[in-house]
Amino acid sequence: MDLYDCEIRKLTSMLESHGVKRLPLQKEWEMTEKENLILKSETAYELGGGSSQAVSAIAFTQDKGLVSEDAVYLVGDDLCDIKNDISYARITVIRLNSEYIKNHDDNALYASMRATDYVRYHAFLKGYMMRISAVREREPVRVSKEAVSHGINFAAVGHGLINAYRKRPEVEAVSIYFVTEQDIDYIFLKSEAHRCEQITDSLNNIFNGLTMDCSTCSSRELCDEIDGLRQLHMSIL
Repeated sequence: MDLYDCEIRKLTSMLESHGVKRLPLQKEWEMTEKENLILKSETAYELGGGSSQAVSAIAFTQDKGLVSEDAVYLVGDDLCDIKNDISYARITVIRLNSEYIKNHDDNALYASMRATDYVRYHAFLKGYMMRISAVREREPVRVSKEAVSHGINFAAVGHGLINAYRKRPEVEAVSIYFVTEQDIDYIFLKSEAHRCEQITDSLNNIFNGLTMDCSTCSSRELCDEIDGLRQLHMSIL
């Protein structure tokens, strides 16, 4: 599973050039059993709200060099230092367990990846409302005044999300990158996030048999560019 590795390297290289810092893992922020609605009157600010950028990307790898262990990174201001609505990005890179992959066929692996991706729709952090739109490839976040007053920060939020992902048996390590720096190329981040989503969509086409004729497949160009994607498709025809 190295289909995403090139995009992961591009993203992490770009973030490192902007002074990404690793945060010490803190006790995870309080989770709730169901989504907590934060009204506008209760909101301190929005990350990626309105016309601001709200980039979200998830990518998978087996390379320990890309994800050595669980970690939370930040480029920009932490949650308690933000005062206004701003552009925002969250990049999640998940290392899958090689032994798990070895003992499961490709279809089971793909199902596991999709289930891991869906974790974000069921991870509810108190006072931190993620309004995810997979269709629009956006992930704006509404942060409550109460959460800010109680010292919410990305280290605790990230740890909570990591723990949610780590409940999946195939997940070995997770790196989460939060970006609040405004002088950064969000268009590039958005383009790379879209690229990751395209890879996932291509896997969906392959494993669900949506397109058997390469000449008519919407993923044809991507298959031509990414080593292993076409071979994977041919192997299950």
